[in-house]
Amino acid sequence: MNPHSSSEKPVRLRERLREATAEAILEAAEEVFATDGPRARMESIAGRAGIAVGTLYNHFSDREALWRELCRSRREALLVRLDEALELSRNEPFEDALRAMLAAFVAHWAAHRGFVAVLMEHDPPTSSPGPRSKNRTMAQEMLDRVDALVRRGAAQGALRPEGVDLYPVLILGMLRSVLFHHLEKAPSSAAAAEVERMLDLFLRGAGQRS
Repeated sequence: MNPHSSSEKPVRLRERLREATAEAILEAAEEVFATDGPRARMESIAGRAGIAVGTLYNHFSDREALWRELCRSRREALLVRLDEALELSRNEPFEDALRAMLAAFVAHWAAHRGFVAVLMEHDPPTSSPGPRSKNRTMAQEMLDRVDALVRRGAAQGALRPEGVDLYPVLILGMLRSVLFHHLEKAPSSAAAAEVERMLDLFLRGAGQRS
């Protein structure tokens, strides 16, 4: 018999309960932040999670800490999804790879549309890709990925090279407008078709199509 087994089980159980509570808090916070923005009240988040306010503060020291962790976790999930799509399509033509990346973003948006809209509102796209750092925003990370993909498209002859510095900003700007303005209250099922139309419009203007 393992002399430590009886003491290890309660510890693991407490860890799992704490992790489950933290995830429930993040899910509740996502809903409340999506409605009320970054200044949402901790009492509202605790109520949505079905826990006492004191329990909420046991997990997150203040609202800013909760906001930062939620942004980090949802941004990381999005970037993993984008990177997986890019990796799977890395040997595909530019149009197919761009379509796969946009589809990955739309899937994340469909699952987290309210919070992603708030995050994009408080984390606007930059005008050009910047150097990587641990403090980069979601918009900067996305811009870098689109920039690398666009340069690959130009190298393949799928895009006119003279606009290569502008294309990433155009793509993200169009995507943001379509999803967060044109489709703000539309069913998620409409997003894929509208983004496909957006992609077609971009390629007709920037691509070397006859």
